[in-house]
Amino acid sequence: MATKNTYIWIIAILAATNISMGVSFWLHKHQEKAVVEKPDSVEMPSEQRTRFFREELNLTPDQVDKFRSLNRSYNRSARKISTQLETLRLEMLNEMALSNPSQTNLDSIAQEIGTLHTQLKILTGSYYLNMKNECDSVQQLRLKEIFLSVSQSKEDLSLPQQRGGKRFQGGHSP
Repeated sequence: MATKNTYIWIIAILAATNISMGVSFWLHKHQEKAVVEKPDSVEMPSEQRTRFFREELNLTPDQVDKFRSLNRSYNRSARKISTQLETLRLEMLNEMALSNPSQTNLDSIAQEIGTLHTQLKILTGSYYLNMKNECDSVQQLRLKEIFLSVSQSKEDLSLPQQRGGKRFQGGHSP
């Protein structure tokens, strides 16, 4: 009987140890995520970016109209480039999946992707400068903080969803 009770206690202690280790690993993993996500970063919503800027920068009605126009233009152009990038990425994956992929084709696709990334960076820079030109000096400082925070928290400026519900990422930080 004593050995049976001993085994029960050993099993209980081992089970408790395993459970506590599992909980520790789980907590550690979630703590790492919290550190990586940087709680002080600014989330720039894509769906209501104009409203976000209006509130964050305290824009005048005239500035809101200008920002709305700039945002629409940026979204239209960035979405077109993002769609092209997505198509090229699929093309590249399809080429790599072939039994005998062509390095020349892969290089060509990579160059096209690089060119589109450059265009998107230029577009994003122009978007930022155009918004900056509409701001007073205090608003310009806050705009800079917003863009710095977005670029540190993620590489993408989210674009509004298209009618089909598909979400594209800008692919570039400001």
